[in-house]
Amino acid sequence: MQIRQIKILMLILFVLLDIFLFNWWRAGEISGTQVSDANADMITEMRNQNIKLPSFSRTVKYSSYIAAEKMKKDNMSKLPNGLVIEHSNDETELVARIKVDKNQSKQSSGSADNSTIKKIADEFGYTYNPISTAQQNNGNKIYSQSINGLPVLSSAGTLTFNHSKDGFTNLTKRELTNIQKLRDDRPTITEEEAIVALYRYNEINSGDVLSSGDLFYYQSLSVNGYDIYLPVWAFNVEKNHQKSILKINAFTGDNLTE
Repeated sequence: MQIRQIKILMLILFVLLDIFLFNWWRAGEISGTQVSDANADMITEMRNQNIKLPSFSRTVKYSSYIAAEKMKKDNMSKLPNGLVIEHSNDETELVARIKVDKNQSKQSSGSADNSTIKKIADEFGYTYNPISTAQQNNGNKIYSQSINGLPVLSSAGTLTFNHSKDGFTNLTKRELTNIQKLRDDRPTITEEEAIVALYRYNEINSGDVLSSGDLFYYQSLSVNGYDIYLPVWAFNVEKNHQKSILKINAFTGDNLTE
């Protein structure tokens, strides 16, 4: 008799557990819908305030924390043809002059054109960074080292092509090394959620123009000689014809704008 009672009790417990799990799942579904609706309302509010927004993604991406060291210039990879090392007092940066044949250059000065600097960046394995380049008032172009598929948004891990009145004449290279993944990948907030967070933090206001965002690795702190990087959503915002970079922690949604 006791065995039968135990079986009935276990059956009841399983039914109650199923009901609880179903209600919990439904609550999560409703919550997700409510969040989506709230984001849509905020986006509409921004547009009503004449904030120019880009086309944005609602796709969830995955990333992790990483640790890395700044590479010493003596350990950096061999320079491509057409570059000549120049002196630098910083042991973590390599400065090189771009040597271009005047007869082959499109510019009479013999300085590099856009196709030349792209070729050099490709040989180093760095990709064009429109967010950082937009902050350059002197015509410099920034290319970034990529780590686990994300470009670096800091002075370390960048390739800067320095522009003068004669064109692109030299470059400054910084590189990260001994890169270590600190945790397994975890979901990040979406680009839409990052835009909503910027609005809640009053980083974008009426009349502002927001660029498309992208995920970057951004240095958060330094520990025992290693720099710790976390993924951030980064955007350019134009206010009164001046551009600045806005950053949102891609894990927590916290505002990291300086």
